[in-house]
Amino acid sequence: MIMKPLNQATALEIRYEKSIKCLLDLALDHSCERARVAANVLLSANNAQIRPSTNWMLHIPDLCHLDQYSLDAALGVLHGRVSLNRYPEVAIQNGPQLFERLWRRWHNVEEW
Repeated sequence: MIMKPLNQATALEIRYEKSIKCLLDLALDHSCERARVAANVLLSANNAQIRPSTNWMLHIPDLCHLDQYSLDAALGVLHGRVSLNRYPEVAIQNGPQLFERLWRRWHNVEEW
């Protein structure tokens, strides 16, 4: 059987999903600086709110805290979010529940 090559849109969707899962694993299972940055990327891309009137904002210099694997995932999330115009929580299975857990874990990070 001959496999049909992926088109560019399908490849981007797959990269986006894998990138989201990579950063979710890091942000939900760890509490190091890399995990905080991973959560920041995901919550910013998801347009989460810190307080009722303040959206979560990604600080680009924070990406310097990521290792190469996590940085590639962060860039995959940013690329997928902009190109597909789709929130990360709707791009993966059980996304709303996972992003609720993520927000609950990190929403008060300024108080740590």
